[in-house]
Amino acid sequence: MSQPNAQPVQIAFYSDLHCPYAYLTVFRLRKLLPAYRGRVEIVFKSLALEYVNAQPTPKPVLDNETPILMLAEPEIPYQPWHAPASEWPVTMWPAFEAVKCAERQGSDFAAELDWAIRVAFFADSRCISMRHVLFDLAAHVGLDMDGFAADFDGGATKPLVLDEARDGWERLKVDGSPTLVLPSGERRSGRALGLPAVKLDETRHHRVEAVAPAPCDGEACLDLLRGVIEEATPA
Repeated sequence: MSQPNAQPVQIAFYSDLHCPYAYLTVFRLRKLLPAYRGRVEIVFKSLALEYVNAQPTPKPVLDNETPILMLAEPEIPYQPWHAPASEWPVTMWPAFEAVKCAERQGSDFAAELDWAIRVAFFADSRCISMRHVLFDLAAHVGLDMDGFAADFDGGATKPLVLDEARDGWERLKVDGSPTLVLPSGERRSGRALGLPAVKLDETRHHRVEAVAPAPCDGEACLDLLRGVIEEATPA
């Protein structure tokens, strides 16, 4: 039984905003977390793949693996990229900074902007590298725009995005995006989160070579993820 007025348990969610595996996981978390309101809080951490890979957002990779991964959740907002190729967001760094700016106004705002940015990319083909797009999304989720603009334009969260990338990749050495880090320090990623895996052949334009099915299906995947949350929650 939880103690009165106890602070919520924080679970760190290390992920890249362009990662389709993370998109699936956030979609499922949003189904589960209302039941844990006040008891569990997801803290979004900026696990920038561009920091460790030193390359822009990989369009050929995402074009091939994302449609397959989205089959795991038929209701997830998704459309293949349908904007001009010139509008493809080559960097996620401004979007990471935007989420951290939202976090300064509260964890709920961070969660809503994080989700809005992912949907804008995966479903609406919006260039989430652009300031005006991020500002539109921030306004849509109800942020105080004067405060958001001051933080974003002043670069208030730029060092934090870099620190979180370094923390994830270099200190924690997480397996990849997404990784949940529980208060105990235990990490859960990949199959432990109920995710399938798509293997691409880098020598053949990142064509799909193999697909490893998820260890669960439908509601069973929610149950598996619920078990991870319960593991972090005091009895």
